[in-house]
Amino acid sequence: MVMDVIGFSPRPSQAEVFASKARFLVIDAGRRWGKSLTGLNWLLQGVCDEGGVHWWVAPVYAQSKMAFRQMELAAKRGGAEQLLRKSLSELRWEFPNGAVMEFKSADNPDNLRGSGLKRVVIDEAARVRRDVWEEVIRPAVSDTHGRVMFISTPKGKNYFYELWTRGQDALQPEYWSPKPLPSTDNPMISEQDIEQARRSLPADVFAQEYMAEFLENQAGVFRGIRECARSVRMGPVPGEVYYAGLDLARLTDFTVLTILDSAGRQVYLDRYNTLDWAVQKRRIIEAVREYGARLLIDSTGIGDPIYDDLRRAGLAVSGYKFTSVSKKQLIEALMLAFEQRQISILDDPVQRGELEVFEYTLSPGSGGQVHYSAPAGYHDDCVIALALAWWARSASPGLRVWSLA
Repeated sequence: MVMDVIGFSPRPSQAEVFASKARFLVIDAGRRWGKSLTGLNWLLQGVCDEGGVHWWVAPVYAQSKMAFRQMELAAKRGGAEQLLRKSLSELRWEFPNGAVMEFKSADNPDNLRGSGLKRVVIDEAARVRRDVWEEVIRPAVSDTHGRVMFISTPKGKNYFYELWTRGQDALQPEYWSPKPLPSTDNPMISEQDIEQARRSLPADVFAQEYMAEFLENQAGVFRGIRECARSVRMGPVPGEVYYAGLDLARLTDFTVLTILDSAGRQVYLDRYNTLDWAVQKRRIIEAVREYGARLLIDSTGIGDPIYDDLRRAGLAVSGYKFTSVSKKQLIEALMLAFEQRQISILDDPVQRGELEVFEYTLSPGSGGQVHYSAPAGYHDDCVIALALAWWARSASPGLRVWSLA
């Protein structure tokens, strides 16, 4: 059966991608440039021309399922759905010529073991771990001399940037990459939307997410982490004022207690999980009492009764209710502290690691709002405890703004 892709009219920048015969295509593009549409049509081109097995690989399952749904809608609109066999449970399409298209997630590399792949799209490749490419997907295209498209908004200068630079090097013809493709290349995005995003987002976020610029430190949430890691653990000093932040464990998370002095130096850090609440409470009370610290606690959800317990124990405790707005304010206050070198933290590897990987995401839409969190599979307990302690220091005396009392 002869098959072809219909209904897709690529823009000049997209047509340039399809015209490349390089084995490895590295596409650096801004939000809503048309990455998914380009990648899916490139896979379909392989399905029609080459047959065989083709993969779409996204950082997490939800993103792969979204791409699968895009394919499903396209099949319905084109009247081709009745010619194809699909499996929603396996995120798999089978075509009349025997070709197969499967949608995978990179968060469990063991599920990506395979071989004989003709084409692979690694969606949001900058957010897929390097080892997934080098140790899993690269060997899977070796026996077929398969082709791979890396398509992503940048995330600093990580391995995706390294691949993109290879595509800029005429001496490495297996790789090809166009210049960065900004969101403004998509005529469906209005100038007003772009300008709204430019005004409302931090400059680095706009440059990376919309202009597809490779930035140092991945437009990271916290800047100067290592420069600020110059404090040392020390006991309480008479006459000093201390501020504590407490993030409580939920399921597989950790309870973290951080204490800062009035100069913004972190002098205490405790982190633990799988302890009974009675044991946790005793450790928290002993540390906060030892320093005479004013304590700010995440009082969202399970924090409410614990907040009451700590207050009955006589601690100077206030609660911080987390909402999308209040969390943004909390994190951005800590961001500013790092950027202006106002805070000094302990050089703890777990805490430093959490700070370094902590990231922002943008809600859907060209004027998307910024949200802060740890990447999937990572913890942010040290970050939240530190942010609460910093907020307690900045909001004192009284912690009136977010107090539950």
